[in-house]
Order: sequence, then structure tokens, then C-alpha cells
Amino acid sequence: MEIGLSTASYFNKMQIEDTVLDIGAHGVRLCELFLNTYSEYEPDFVEQLAARLEQAGVRVFSVHPMSMQFEPQLFSVHPRQRGDALRLFRRVLAAGRRVGAVCYVMHGPARLFGGVKNIELTRIAPILVDLTALAAEYGIQLTLENVSWCLFNAPEFGLRLADATGGMIKHTLDVKQAVRSGFDPMDYVRAVGENIVNVHLCDAAQLPSGSVRYEMPGFGSYDFTKMFDLLSDKGYLGPAFVEVYSDMYREIPKLYESLASMQAAAARSRLGAGCPD
Repeated sequence: MEIGLSTASYFNKMQIEDTVLDIGAHGVRLCELFLNTYSEYEPDFVEQLAARLEQAGVRVFSVHPMSMQFEPQLFSVHPRQRGDALRLFRRVLAAGRRVGAVCYVMHGPARLFGGVKNIELTRIAPILVDLTALAAEYGIQLTLENVSWCLFNAPEFGLRLADATGGMIKHTLDVKQAVRSGFDPMDYVRAVGENIVNVHLCDAAQLPSGSVRYEMPGFGSYDFTKMFDLLSDKGYLGPAFVEVYSDMYREIPKLYESLASMQAAAARSRLGAGCPD
């Protein structure tokens, strides 16, 4: 199992085009690109980013846009909203294809209080199938990420979605969002592990007060080796990425201490560890 790093972990500490150089300089050869804003979807910027990735010797597995900028509107009942959102979705897919990504991480619509009437599964599932087919035209696998405040926030929803789509929808497992939703990340693996193709790593703990405390991967109490073992049992073949909030650490070396800890956890598991080139 190869452990990579998401550029989201550098959010507002370093611009993405400089982030990929820093990732490569630390000997990491696989990343997830978190595209922060519309200007980073533009072809000229993507070309610059592709050149930096080549210079750094870093491969891109997945692309993850700032979801609230257009993803909820992909599921809108208003045709113009959907049309505009689809144009942006295609632009991100084209960017992903240019940098060699094979996976797109989607949050989907938010579960806002009083605003859930238009996210019934019977309406949403066919849209997800269509979006998956569109992504495939660009050589990219769409994945729906578990997110506490979005469509897929509980393991049971993943089961219902699999039933409604014949298992066509794949998933990104996010550890911190699982805990924020009130579940053990392994609950999602048990529910939809066969359809998980990407993993975001972050230590997180539920406090007695009910709040969540996040820790750098390997510096909390979560048993990642046990989670990797369960993923192995489900036939997982993909990578995993350290994806943390940038205010969780002060100095960049802490990121790479976490990454090394996750490589060690993977090595102890049945998945084994991927080694940087």
C-alpha cells in the first residue's frame, strides 16, 4: 500500500504549485491534488501545475475540488444551476486528466437544516450514475466521500446507495469525517469496503463532551493497522493519503513524521507498505 500526501494538508501555508515541489523534495511520489478555487481549474494554471509535478517527480492519483463552489448545484432541480455546475465539473475533470489523476473526490450536496427535500435517494442515485459515466469519459473514477455534513454521512446510506445503483458508485473513506459523523471509520469499511478506492488519513477522537479532537496521523489513539487489515479483507488495492487540516501542525516536518507513521502502520498490516521511488 502506497501512502501519499494531499495538498489540502498545506492549505493556506503554501500555494499548490509550490506544495507539489515540497512534496517531491521530501521523497513522496504520490499525491492528491486539492484544487482551491476556480482559477486553479483554468487550463493555463493546470499546465503550470503539470510542469511542476513533472519537475518534482510526483504522480497524481486523485483530484479534489473545493466542493461547495459547484458540487451541490450538480444535483439541483434548476436546469441552469445544473448546467453551470456541469461546465465546472467538466473543467475539473479535464484538469484531472491533464495531470494524470484517475480518481475524483466528491462531497456532493450538503444536508443543510431544512434543505433536504431535494436529496432523496431515488432522485440523487441516477444523477450520481450519470456523473460517474461523465467522469469515465475523462478516464477518471468518481468517488463519493463520506462527509458529516453531506449526502453520505452514515454507513447505512452507503448500503442503500449500493442497492440503488448496483454498486456502481465508488467511495473515498475519510477517517476524520467518519468520527465527526459519530462512527468508527471501520463501520464504513464494513458497509461499503468493496467500493472504497481511496482513503484519507487523520487521527480523530470523540471527547466525553461530544466534540471531536483531531490529531496528526500516528499521534492519536486510532488503530490504523487494524483498519488497514479490514480494508485488506475487503480487497482494497488503492493508496491512502495523509489529509489533515493545516492548523493541526506548525512545522512542515510534522507532516512527514505522520506520513512515516502511516507507512509503518501499513507495513504492519496485511496490505503491506508501498515505498517511495
